[in-house]
This record gives sequence, C-alpha cells and structure tokens, in this order.
Amino acid sequence: MPADWIRDLKEYKSRKEKKIVIERALIAYRLGSSSAETFLYNCYLAYNPLYQYDLTANEIIRTNGLDGRPNPWTKFWGVIEMLRTHSLNKQKLIMIVNLETAPLFNSVEWNTVCRPVMLKDLRCGINAKILNDVLGNSEWRIPE
Repeated sequence: MPADWIRDLKEYKSRKEKKIVIERALIAYRLGSSSAETFLYNCYLAYNPLYQYDLTANEIIRTNGLDGRPNPWTKFWGVIEMLRTHSLNKQKLIMIVNLETAPLFNSVEWNTVCRPVMLKDLRCGINAKILNDVLGNSEWRIPE
C-alpha cells in the first residue's frame, strides 16, 4: 500500500535515510510495483508547485474504521484533476471529495495519502528537493 511508503519515511529522521526509502520506491516501481508507482505519483501530485488544489484541512474529512475498501486510485486522481483545473465550483468539489471519494478508501490510505496529497504535504519529512535528489532523472521529477 502507498501508505506503507509514507510510514517508512516517517520512521526515519535523517535526510539520507529518507532518500534511501525513496530510492527503494523507485527501484520497486521499475520492477513493476504498483504500490511504489502509486506512492511516487502521489508524491508528484503533492509536491508539484504547478498543481494547486486550494483546500484547507477543515474542508477535507478524516475517516475512521474504514477497511476492505477498493482504494480506487484512478478515481482519486480524477478528483485531483478536477481540483487542479477547478472544473467545478469549490463546494461541489468538496462534496465529491468528502461524500463520494473518501468512503471508497481504507481509512489508513485516505488519512495517510489522499488527504495529505490534497493538502500538499504528506507530513513525512520530505519536500521537492529531497524527492528530486533521488528522482531528478526520472519521470517523477518535481518541477521547480
């Protein structure tokens, strides 16, 4: 699960250790891991300064006790694209996020990955510079 990568990043304090986790994710992605690919893409969405979602923590719900959900990442990324392009009014987008999208995800994935992506901070001690130190020559490079 993508949340596992974030959990691993939270365990380490040093920049060097965090880079090692990101390197492992890049290697796993190249070996075909969908979990690593999802993690890297969500990092890209969270730290890309060209993507602005204009949401606050009070606008996005936290979920509790949701397990066994399908975790439909492509649906989540579609919602992210609607947020990025402001294709609907903000209240409608918030309703889609909270009432239609959040219940589809396990609480751990929603609270650890989805919600922080929309808030533009995965809260695991990384930033675009750390990501680019590892991902700079890959398709996951964060624009600066």
